[in-house]
Amino acid sequence: MGKIKAYAKGSRKLTSKFVGHIETLNIAEVSLYFGPQRIIITEISSNETLLKKATKLETFESAIKIAEIANTMLFEEQKYENLISLMKKAIMHLMTSKKPHLIYTAFAIKLMDKLGIVPDFKASTMSISEKYIKFFEFIKAKTFTEIEKIATTKEEDVYISKYLSKLLDF
Repeated sequence: MGKIKAYAKGSRKLTSKFVGHIETLNIAEVSLYFGPQRIIITEISSNETLLKKATKLETFESAIKIAEIANTMLFEEQKYENLISLMKKAIMHLMTSKKPHLIYTAFAIKLMDKLGIVPDFKASTMSISEKYIKFFEFIKAKTFTEIEKIATTKEEDVYISKYLSKLLDF
């Protein structure tokens, strides 16, 4: 169905049947009622909690950024075939990664590439050195396991983060 907006009536009550199921980065099966004005969640059961093994704050932060960017970049009813799979892979790598910021960056670039909104880095009007053009092209094409092996300095991480922020502002 793509991205949809659905309401869970009464979900804020402590005794609600939705408590614990409607959480960011939970994979759940839901039953929906398509009403005249809105879509309502009638039943829900959690299948998987993607953040249950996270222990570091930086891991949580990167995982939430992944959810946020996916939500921001997709329009309602826009379909993206492998979004859940891409998110799961990225978050599973976050759980063991020493470089969660790099996994988040790779997810963002891969998502933008799949949606057709990542720019041609070589023709970009933003000034970017050849070294970083190669870096972004590399992470578009490689797996998260290969991306984790990239050695970056603090200065490079800051530059990559700033450039990614510029890309996401478009």
